[in-house]
Amino acid sequence: MSQNPVKARLRRVKALVHIAQDHFYDARRYFVHSQSGRHDLTPAQLQGRLLQKAHSIEKGLSMPQRRDFFGEPALRQLEQLIDMYERQGLPEDHISIRKARGAIRAYFEAHAGLEIPAKIKRFEVLSSAKDTPEAAEIGTVTLTRAAQNAAAKGDLESVMRSRRSSRVFAPGAVNPEAIAKAIELAGTTPSVCNRQSNRVYVVRDAKRKAEMLKLQGGSRGFGEDIDTLLVVAADLSNFRDSRERNQGFVDGGMFAMSLLLALHQQGLATCPLNWSAGRKQNQKLLELLGLPPTDLIIMMIGTGQMPESFKVAASPRRGLDDLMIELAP
Repeated sequence: MSQNPVKARLRRVKALVHIAQDHFYDARRYFVHSQSGRHDLTPAQLQGRLLQKAHSIEKGLSMPQRRDFFGEPALRQLEQLIDMYERQGLPEDHISIRKARGAIRAYFEAHAGLEIPAKIKRFEVLSSAKDTPEAAEIGTVTLTRAAQNAAAKGDLESVMRSRRSSRVFAPGAVNPEAIAKAIELAGTTPSVCNRQSNRVYVVRDAKRKAEMLKLQGGSRGFGEDIDTLLVVAADLSNFRDSRERNQGFVDGGMFAMSLLLALHQQGLATCPLNWSAGRKQNQKLLELLGLPPTDLIIMMIGTGQMPESFKVAASPRRGLDDLMIELAP
């Protein structure tokens, strides 16, 4: 049956209007409620920023070749955030402030025995606070390949609790069959109306990996040790209207988590690399890889062989009180 061309054009115009209105709604909400351009933060924003900046210290401590006295800008920002937290009179037992103080304490413990520059030494006072039972879980923890592999073959709780982001990779090529098996397993992830829009691009070429990681910008100090770089994408052409504008990220996020767990089950070390990219950066990656314009990039995943023993960021988690909210009838 032939379509009326005028009606077809009107449907497209109507769809464009809805998309524009919904994206404006999204943009306004994000601007109002996110930390974009803000200096004075709400308690929730402040707690989130503390967790982020403390994690940057943890990551530095877990690097394969750690630089002495790294992270002065992060320490300065933590100083400002901790001062803001104290002035707001927020609870000292929250995971965000415990992690912030604990990461600074771990930083100075890692530099024990070295002559500490005055510009760094002044931050040590920020770590002083009442110790909590979780204090030892902040900073870095040392894992072994044997224990990780055993946990990865266990029950669901064992697999999920043992999966960690590693920035230390052992030499040696990853078995392509292990990658293929993990991607196949990730394919069991649910998706909206079972559309299964996700794809994984596998990159092993050293030059191309280096160009990709330069665009991503978050792998300095360990990116050159990544053997295989995976790019998780969703196909935008699978979605219908403005109500599904975020569905690619929803499906893609679930798929990416399944893939990380499956790679862990295959005995591989992994590090998820976020793709919080602006439009120009995103377009450069599409062009670099020769991907179709319909691809929505979700994230990259660095994959490699697991060392016999290695450090990872401790990354203590928010407690159940933060995670679960019972709504009254």
